[in-house]
Amino acid sequence: MSVSMSNFLYMIFGNYMLYGLSGSLCSSIWPKLANDIGAAVALLGVVSTLCSAASGITCAFVYKIRRKFGTNRTISIGLIFMTISLILFSIASNIIFIALAFIILGVGNAIVDVGSNSYVIKAYDAKKVSMLHACWGIGSAVGPMVMAFSMIYLNNYRLGFTIGAVVNILVLTILYFMKRKWEAQKQNLSKDLVELHSVSEIEKANNKKFTDIIKIDLALLVMCCFFFGNALNGFFNMWMTTIFVTQRNISAVEGANIATIFFASLTIMRIILGFVAGNVKTKNIVLFGITTSIIGIAMMFIRSANIIFLYFNVLLLGIGIAPIIPFLNHYIKVLFGGDNVSEILSFCTLFSLIGAAASSFFATIFVRVFGIDFIQLYIIVIAIALLAIYLYIMIRSNRIAKKEV
Repeated sequence: MSVSMSNFLYMIFGNYMLYGLSGSLCSSIWPKLANDIGAAVALLGVVSTLCSAASGITCAFVYKIRRKFGTNRTISIGLIFMTISLILFSIASNIIFIALAFIILGVGNAIVDVGSNSYVIKAYDAKKVSMLHACWGIGSAVGPMVMAFSMIYLNNYRLGFTIGAVVNILVLTILYFMKRKWEAQKQNLSKDLVELHSVSEIEKANNKKFTDIIKIDLALLVMCCFFFGNALNGFFNMWMTTIFVTQRNISAVEGANIATIFFASLTIMRIILGFVAGNVKTKNIVLFGITTSIIGIAMMFIRSANIIFLYFNVLLLGIGIAPIIPFLNHYIKVLFGGDNVSEILSFCTLFSLIGAAASSFFATIFVRVFGIDFIQLYIIVIAIALLAIYLYIMIRSNRIAKKEV
């Protein structure tokens, strides 16, 4: 592997950190931002649904963008959208601006997410894929820290969005010069390296449809796992701070700290699991994540305001959420083999985005009807549905394996 390609991998990791950072900047400060613009806190579900919906729609076109422009330029386009959204967040004075910012953020998120995963899954092993998702967690943990810094030392949380936008612009500049360097060195690289770095002819010729994919045994059920898995993941990404701030009467700064602990624990767990993945079966790692998440959600029913208890609760939630989506990606390879991975992954990503959008949207309805004090009931239903479907897949796949033997 050439030095330029190794450096590009590090840039992919850095871009994925910005993907996590951009989303967590708003979610970590939403109660205060909503109050400043005169919006209801529960509207977080509506605007985050717009974000997920924009991501879902964009997801269907990212492959075409990458095929035309390549990985570098595709990710750069995503970063541009993310930068514009952060600028809008920094100047937003009403819910219309916020909604527009979330839509643009959703487009940028989808481009960076699918573009980055497509390249890393193709060019590297499962360990690198795990590290990629850990980078998202690092960015997500840094976002609340940036907001806390902006509130405490700059006395203006909106500057946190400005800081995020500036970092995005710096990375865009680096990507531009890396693209020029890549083009200059391209003629000196082997054909294999050039094809690895580019979109292959096989990828371009792939025309499988959704109706073809769901005919594969267990494929639709795996997509449902992605739906509920990311519904859980997306819910905590957007609602974590809001739930604890409103239910436990803690400050916005403490809420940002809680979000940091959640994303930090999620990231550290993904890094650890990335190293032990070869020694533990992928399906067992996913099961561990789901059951740990359910334990963490059950703890949320205990309405203690003790900060140590809250930190431990959030820590457990982060550890539980950490392996679900990354190792479901790996489990696809175990269940279906390499020939069908790219197609199934594409539709699983779409189901993931729909799950995140649906969970936030229906959470808003639930809060409107029953109040945020009962939101734990809503979360536990999602988690139990995920566990039930996943256990069925494990049992069914074991039976299929025994028949084949």
